[in-house]
Amino acid sequence: MCTERIRDDELDGVDLSSWRMALDGAEPIRPATLEAFAARFARWGFAPEALQPVYGLSEAALAVTATPPLRGPRRITAAPLPLAEGRLERAAEGVTLVSVGPPLPGFEVRIVDEAGQALPEGRVGQIQARGPSVMQGYLDRADQPFVDGWLRTGDLGLMDAGELIVTGRAKDVLVHRGRNHAPQDLEQAADTVPGVRTGCVVAVADLDEGERLYLLAEVREPHEGQADAVLAAVREATGVTVDAVLLLAPGTLPRTSSGKLRRGEALRQLREGTLAPPRAVTPWMLAGALGDSLLGHLAARWGRR
Repeated sequence: MCTERIRDDELDGVDLSSWRMALDGAEPIRPATLEAFAARFARWGFAPEALQPVYGLSEAALAVTATPPLRGPRRITAAPLPLAEGRLERAAEGVTLVSVGPPLPGFEVRIVDEAGQALPEGRVGQIQARGPSVMQGYLDRADQPFVDGWLRTGDLGLMDAGELIVTGRAKDVLVHRGRNHAPQDLEQAADTVPGVRTGCVVAVADLDEGERLYLLAEVREPHEGQADAVLAAVREATGVTVDAVLLLAPGTLPRTSSGKLRRGEALRQLREGTLAPPRAVTPWMLAGALGDSLLGHLAARWGRR
């Protein structure tokens, strides 16, 4: 958004040369976004070494790992097929992964399999963490995400050279033809197709339909051949053949209150046939919303009396 929305004239007099730590804890961290940001603002003194991928979660309040300051992002290119089988194998071309650094002081991170057994470096599994700021538990809930003092984060990843690489969310893993795939790998490949809105793609697998794999992409102006272009881009980048590509109007994909795409909800709406773009914002809609808000405010004040 910064690279697209901020104009040159808005940066008159700006000096970014003193910016030392630009933390990126996005889900996922996209190499193309890091590169675009560094290139866009280099003219005003921004150093690419200031980019600092990090990993954290609310249950750890907040940071767990971090890239060393002023080192810059560490990228690894992984062969798609071995990665889908749960192991890291470097390759000249393939899926680009970004390290989020080693654990912060006092923190420990480990990768375990489904049985809870620790995995060696280079193997994909469930991320668990423990440290001084990890929560004691969820209030008034019987189910707690702990095992032997380790917090089950719900994320998947691997360790490489003592640093954490996040590969996705356990609940979002795509099961397709006997292999597991991280949805963001397919989504990032679709992002490269002209006309597809950046960060507005979700990949979902419908296990009720025999592991059918869908790619849902918001596009600005759909045109003939665009779906085929998305299909080809995903196949070339990941080796995965998607069963169907659906082109959607902007704003169709459901999101959380903080803007994260909701893959599970998108699949549910797709199954139910309710996946539709939001209503256009008109003066009449705004007037109605303001009226409802005013009535609610007056009712609340009247109730307090």
